[in-house]
Amino acid sequence: MKTVFRVLRFLRGFELVLFLSVICNTLYSLLTAASIAIIQPILQVIFNQDSAVNIAASIPVGAVSGIKDKFYYWISTVVVSPDKQVMLFRLSLFIIAAFVAKNIFKYLGANLNTRLGEGIVKSMRDTLFMKMVNLSMDFFNRSKAGDLMSLVTNDISVMHGSITPLVVTLFREPIQIIIMLFMLISFSPELTLLAFSTSIFSLIIIRTSTKYIRRYASRMQKSTANFTSVLQETTSGIRAVKSTGAESHAVRRFTEETYRYVRSAIKNQKVVDLVPSINDVLAIVALSTVLYVGGLQVFAGKMNGSDLMAFLFLLFGIMSPVSALAGIPSQVQRGLVASERVFAVIDSMPGVVSGNKILPEFTSQLEVKNLTFSYHEHPVLKDVSFTIPKSKKIAFVGPSGGGKSTMVDTIIRFYDPQQGELLIDGTNIREFTLESYRSLFGIVSQESILFNDTVAGNIALGAPDATREEIEQAAKIANAHDFIMKLPEGYDSIVGDRGVLLSGGQKQRIAIARAVVRQPQILIFDEATSALDSESEKAVQEAVNRVLENRTAIIIAHRLSTILDADEIFVFDGGRIVERGNHSQLLALGGTYRRLYDIQFSNQKDREEITKEILRDF
Repeated sequence: MKTVFRVLRFLRGFELVLFLSVICNTLYSLLTAASIAIIQPILQVIFNQDSAVNIAASIPVGAVSGIKDKFYYWISTVVVSPDKQVMLFRLSLFIIAAFVAKNIFKYLGANLNTRLGEGIVKSMRDTLFMKMVNLSMDFFNRSKAGDLMSLVTNDISVMHGSITPLVVTLFREPIQIIIMLFMLISFSPELTLLAFSTSIFSLIIIRTSTKYIRRYASRMQKSTANFTSVLQETTSGIRAVKSTGAESHAVRRFTEETYRYVRSAIKNQKVVDLVPSINDVLAIVALSTVLYVGGLQVFAGKMNGSDLMAFLFLLFGIMSPVSALAGIPSQVQRGLVASERVFAVIDSMPGVVSGNKILPEFTSQLEVKNLTFSYHEHPVLKDVSFTIPKSKKIAFVGPSGGGKSTMVDTIIRFYDPQQGELLIDGTNIREFTLESYRSLFGIVSQESILFNDTVAGNIALGAPDATREEIEQAAKIANAHDFIMKLPEGYDSIVGDRGVLLSGGQKQRIAIARAVVRQPQILIFDEATSALDSESEKAVQEAVNRVLENRTAIIIAHRLSTILDADEIFVFDGGRIVERGNHSQLLALGGTYRRLYDIQFSNQKDREEITKEILRDF
């Protein structure tokens, strides 16, 4: 029930729709009960119209049967006429009017219910997506993309299909049950008790089946998340799948997960279908028992035949809402499982918490002091300290796994270190809001992700208010304007999913333009040219050099040729800074940097060209 109440909290903002839905469904329930209850006076009018006119004359006010007979008396006064043809005509019109009104309110209620349900689903999806987007990177590191997609799409849909109708059922069906139960008791408390004598068996069945339904529902949701993950991984990595001839392997993974889903779904449905079947049998047993006992009472003159017929019709009528309520525990189990998965994400706390201060600008230096960081107790950075002065070009180099990218991630505050601190202009970066702090940075990574949007839209991703002039200026700085203008629609050309319609060098230059248009004070290049061919690398490197003029820069590089003119180079190895200095100083040390240099420039000709380039720059 705790989960159900949490779902119901999403009704906030839909109070008017809920109120109108309750009104329409209440009127529908009243008219449904009335359309069944009308059978008794109809039978009484047809077979004995005089007694119908004079009924309820001696019933004391407030008695249960008195209220019923007052209602019947009103119907009789509307329908009864000395002329049988007129009476039948009035009776027909009354029945038509009752059913037309009932179905009008049913239609209006259904429309309001749809608006309410879809509104709740939208609110849930928006809340979940907003929560996910604002969680820290560590959450995404331990979560599969397919699982998250399944949560937003499938799990919310399951909640909509099973829990949202619960709102309607709980408001509408109890009203029908109460009204009909009231009328059943007014006819015969004894027969009413007899009719519901089998309810205890239904409750036992429901309680027993719920445990199994929940188990299978949990397996279904897990299987759905798994095959969604396989689908996402396969489609996003389709080039790798095809280039390695792994189509059959991908198909096997997908079909195995869908098989697990089908197997759990069949088991779940077996239990779900069994419950109403058994309940229907129990209901028929109760109905038949009432028919037998009530028939004996009619034969003995203790009950009118019209009353027994009306009682049986009401009993038939009450079965549907009772069945709907009885089916709720089995119907909502899968929705509850989905809800718990969704709320587990909504309740997740970000590992990186935003501060309260606004950082206006970067004026002096960024300082890292005794920083230590671990992934799941595996140390990646160990007691790292350094300073990056404003307007300086700093480079991180070193063997793979040395901690370079993790260092950048902590500087950007994708992660917070377990020990040590980062200071900007003397203030701990934890004190600043994430938005204002990260606005200092423009980031270009090794694999620049573009969205299925226009070129202009991708450039302006981090600066939605940027004008077309500012976008084009950023593209010119990034050496991208010329090739963009050659695209079919220029800046309005769609780049395709993940930028598939562009080359690697083109994507990188758009990524540089995206970083520049934000007018960042610190630029970070994370191996921005390492995956490019020589021609593309040259174009991107020219763009990088143009962008870096008079800016603070942090460059991660495997190709040492791209950072020869850095003001200071930090050499990472084993999570520590093992060497620091400029290019010439590090070569003179003859350590890790020299070893990397010798590997990359193994022949004398390469070394001579590099030396000439260094001398020319100086």
